[in-house]
Order: sequence, then structure tokens, then C-alpha cells
Amino acid sequence: MTVSSLLIFMIVLFLALAIFLGTPIAVALGLAAVAELILQGEVPLMIAAQRIFNGVNSVTLMGIPFFMLVGSIMERSGITQKLIDFANSLVGWLRGGLCYVGVLTGILMGGISGSAPADTAALSSIMVPSMERSGYDREFSAALMASSGTLGIIIPPSMPMIVLASITGISVGKLFLGGIIPGCMIGLSFMIICGVTCHIRGYDKDHKIRLSLREICRTFFHALLPILAPVIIVGGILTGIVTATESAIAAVAYTLIVALFIYRSMSLKDLPELFVDSVISASNVMFIIGTSSLFAWIMQSNNFQDVIISLFGNSVHNQLWVMFIVNLVFFIGGFFLEGTAMQIMFIPVLLPIVQAAGINEIAFGVTVICNIAIGNLTPPVGVCLYVAANSSHAKVEGIIKNIAPFVLMAMVDIGILMVFPQLITLIPEIGRAHV
Repeated sequence: MTVSSLLIFMIVLFLALAIFLGTPIAVALGLAAVAELILQGEVPLMIAAQRIFNGVNSVTLMGIPFFMLVGSIMERSGITQKLIDFANSLVGWLRGGLCYVGVLTGILMGGISGSAPADTAALSSIMVPSMERSGYDREFSAALMASSGTLGIIIPPSMPMIVLASITGISVGKLFLGGIIPGCMIGLSFMIICGVTCHIRGYDKDHKIRLSLREICRTFFHALLPILAPVIIVGGILTGIVTATESAIAAVAYTLIVALFIYRSMSLKDLPELFVDSVISASNVMFIIGTSSLFAWIMQSNNFQDVIISLFGNSVHNQLWVMFIVNLVFFIGGFFLEGTAMQIMFIPVLLPIVQAAGINEIAFGVTVICNIAIGNLTPPVGVCLYVAANSSHAKVEGIIKNIAPFVLMAMVDIGILMVFPQLITLIPEIGRAHV
């Protein structure tokens, strides 16, 4: 074992131990990196602060706090409830309708907030009590809401896609468009799981709600403005009117106008608390990005990229094999690392290999995001898992058992996307042809 390999092993072991002891992921990454610098003794510790600062010093990343603020505005103003009402009018009449409502609302919310934890929190707090009153198990309901919440980072706009674009230089607009079909496909797969589960467990046997065109029209009218938000956001980016960062600011302005002056479900006095909460949440994300950048630099300095490259063997030009390894790296990494950290660590290493194999960059990027979505559901780091548990007061152990089918189905969907990347690139190609 070389000195670099030994150092990588020690860093990873230190990181795993810190996470196991309950250390926040950002702190664990920072401590592991600083420990390596102290152990090596050749690089001044000032470099750590510089690397952390450079990691967040990006115009593209400035969009993250604003999209998080959008999520807070939606939850506080009742926009989430309007989306739920509309989803309920569309699919609530089916047996297991509340399950389908949760998934469909996750898709609709994903088109506005771009944050999986924010969507999960909003869905869990509203939907789980309703589902429990209708006879659904609390843990199953929470597992479904956590799974539905992860769709928020696949459906555009998406904060992880913004991070990915800042690392790779890939067009944010094309990534957004590339996530539409995979997000809807995974959402449909979750609905299939719901239907099977309702049949097996006997949920919602006495469902008597009827399909009403009048109710669909009424709820659609009330939810029209929030539904138009993703059209405005993505359309603005594609047409070049706004950048990704500017679109996030536009989304904040749009949702504030809707909440304050049209729905009048918020007042100006609510804004200071909203701003403070969003700043705190955004700071946590930026802290993760900063320490992840430092940790990634340490790993790369110790030739971590050689370890990753060795996984490919002599098949670096086999597209299916390359994408299989990419999926494997991000799936396993999702158990131990937050999505942003994984992107910063792995993408600079994997992207040149992907490009050499002739794989479409948009297909690569969206596939990575789908794996990060799964990572939000898998312990011990699965953020949405714990958000759903806290919001619904459900046991984490019970949620994990119920979430397994959704994770497996998402993995199947990723396998389909790996074999048929055209499902990802179809809409970006159409968009390019018409813009």
C-alpha cells in the first residue's frame, strides 16, 4: 500500500467514525480534511480556510438560498395546500388516492422549490396526518412523503443541478429540461408501488370520492399561479432572459407577490422570520459545500482519482460499463455522504472518463442527480428520511422498512435511464431546436 493510499484510507476511516458518532456531515468533512493537513504537516492550515471560501465563491451557487426561500414561502403561505387540493381533484378519487396525491404534489412542488428536504417537510406535515386518519400506517405514509419529496431535485428547478452546473460548466437549462422525463417516470413508478401496497395491505377499501370535472377546474384555477412558476423559471433560463441565479431571485419575487398580494395568505410581518430561517438553512448547505470542497481537494491531492479510475479497468470506452460504475459510486456514496459533497468529490474525477467514453453530459448529470435523490432516502445520511420522521413524528426504523420498495423501484428506473439515455436527452434536444 502506497503512502497516498494509506492516507486516503485514514481520511475515510476518520470521516466514517465522525459520522457514526453523530457529527454533522459538514463538520465531519472539515475535521477529516484538517486532520490530514495536520498529519501531513507540509501545508499551512490557512489553506483550509481558503479552500472553503473558494468552494462557495460562485455566482451560480448564489441561487441556492433563494430557492430555499421559495420553499419556505410556499409552506408558510399555504401554496402547498393549494397544490395538494389540485392533485387530490385529479387522482384523489382513485383507490389509494391519498398516496397518488402525495406523489403528484411532490412533482408539482419540485417544479417550484428545487429542494428535497423542504418539499418533504411540507408534504409530511400536511399529508401524513390526513393519510393516518384514512387508515394508512404512519410509517408508510412518512416513507411515501420522503420518497415524493426527493422528486424535488429531479424535476426542474433543482438545487443539486445548480451545484452540478457550477462544477462542470454544463448548461443549467439543459439539465433542468433533462430532469423532466426521469422525474415524471420515477414519480409514476412510485404510484405503481402505492397501488400494489394499497392492494396488499387493504388500504382505502371503502373509497367513495368521485371524479368531478368541476372540482378539477376549481382547484386548478386556485393552483394556477404556483403551477406557472416552473414554466416561468425554466422558460426564462432557456430563452436567455435570466441566468439560473437570476431565475431563483425571480422565483422569490413571484411567490412573494402571489402569497402577499394575490392569495393574501401572508403578511409583511411574516417576512423577517422567513428570511432568518432561510438564511440559517442556506448557511448549512453552503457550509457543506465549503467543507466538501476542502475534503475533495485533500482527496485529490492524495491521488484519490486513481482509486476511482481503477474501478473502470480496461473498459473506459464501454458506455454501459462506465455508467454502471458511475451509478455504483454515487449509490454507495449516498449511504455516507450528502449529495453536494458527493458531487464535489466525485464529478471532477468522473467527468473526464464520461467524456472520453462519448457519454452525453446531460445524461450523465441527470443520472447523478437521480442517484443523489436515492441517497436522500438511505441511512445513515438520508436527509429526507429524518425530515419525514421529524415532521410526521414517525419512527425512523419503521420508515426505513417501508421505504425499501421505493428505493428499489428508483434503482430500476435509473437502470432504464442508463440503457436508454435518450429519455433524458429528448426534451433538451427539442428545446435546443426551438430556442
